[in-house]
Amino acid sequence: MTRFAIIDIETTGIQFKQGKITEIAILIYQNGQIVDQFESLINPETSIPFEITRITGITNEMVEQAPKFYEVAKKILEITHDAIFVAHNVQFDYSFVKEEFSALGYSFSRKKLCTVQLSRKHFPGLKSYALGNLIKHFNIEVTDRHRAYQDAMATSKLFHLILHANDHATDFMNQLVSNVKDAKLPGSLKREDVDAIPDEVGVYYMCNEAGDYVYIGKSINIRERIYQHFSETGYKVSKMLRQVHRIEYTLTGSELMAQLLESSEIKKYGPEINRAQRSSKDQYAMYRTLNDLGYFQYLIKHKEWLDEKADVVQLFSSQKKASEYLDYLIHEYHLCEQVNSLKKNEQLPCYRYQIGICLGACAGQETKESYNERFEIMHQKINRFFQRNFILYDKGRSESEVSVFVIENGFCNAIGYLDKDISYEQPEVLKESLKSFRGNIETNGIINQYIKKHPSLKKIYF
Repeated sequence: MTRFAIIDIETTGIQFKQGKITEIAILIYQNGQIVDQFESLINPETSIPFEITRITGITNEMVEQAPKFYEVAKKILEITHDAIFVAHNVQFDYSFVKEEFSALGYSFSRKKLCTVQLSRKHFPGLKSYALGNLIKHFNIEVTDRHRAYQDAMATSKLFHLILHANDHATDFMNQLVSNVKDAKLPGSLKREDVDAIPDEVGVYYMCNEAGDYVYIGKSINIRERIYQHFSETGYKVSKMLRQVHRIEYTLTGSELMAQLLESSEIKKYGPEINRAQRSSKDQYAMYRTLNDLGYFQYLIKHKEWLDEKADVVQLFSSQKKASEYLDYLIHEYHLCEQVNSLKKNEQLPCYRYQIGICLGACAGQETKESYNERFEIMHQKINRFFQRNFILYDKGRSESEVSVFVIENGFCNAIGYLDKDISYEQPEVLKESLKSFRGNIETNGIINQYIKKHPSLKKIYF
């Protein structure tokens, strides 16, 4: 039987791009009754304007100790799974929920129904279709307007009236559900094949007819995420519909493991659709390499021409900004312009050597070994998120194991899974049971953000 998730939210404003959710209520309507529900205040991590508090009664003090959205996100996904998203003016509620998930790097997608539109169709001629007016018109009992649970309950009663406004309520509901847009799959993919994909955390690989990966993604629910892709519109989805012939997946148990695996796999395989959707904001990369003489140097290149395995230090919105930062590093760390190929003059030492900033690699006064040693120290310093070595533990793929991440000398260098009941005294012994991993500035950011969102994760320093 069809499940309907009747949802109401309270927010800090009316624009979903600027506002945040302060309260959410979800009522699962099935077979004419409420069979499940979830409600919670949410800490918006921003101040609630006075005029909003005046309307909703929700104060900054009320949400101060409330969970942040990411802490209730999994519950929202679970309770709305396979349900149609129903709300009064559904685009408002749906846009806010979708935007909150987007901020977490997740694309939320559900079929939608709007009780405003349904009310106009089935109860024509009313002066207003605002929820307050419909509550009065149908004598719907509400104790506390403009609070999520009470408004969701009122919407559920209105929805029940709509379904039973027709003499053939069951036929009407079936017709209603059939009219809601469903996901369209590529011709070579069978729905039962996608249904067989687990609704668990992992990485998925979309393959073309030749078996090449054209898109790699991660999700806390890979089956649901795949369906979301094909229910969306746009250039990326049209390419998927044309090219995807098969979907592979790897379960990770840990969301962090999925994020790191996705990052490394995209770098390894360079899938076509992933490349096409790269952010246009930061187009220039500064990366480390060796010059022809064996000296370390930083070069700047447009991302389009960058090798996927390049040791990227930082991304920039323009070549000018990248060059300015590189110039700062050369000055601050007494590097050589000639060695770094900024200003090449084989006949003369660089200008910075003449004024006492460069230590003389271009004049035979500093050895390659000394220069590269100083360069490496600088490289580690500007890239280092983590000042101490530690082992991080997260969920495994089953109850009997844990996922493990070793962060050493500022970067993650080993990942994998261990038996939960086996203890390892020394990090080097532990690492023998893991896979080596090449951490970089991007994966440091991923790990850092994950730890911030999950501060209770077990960490052992060494």
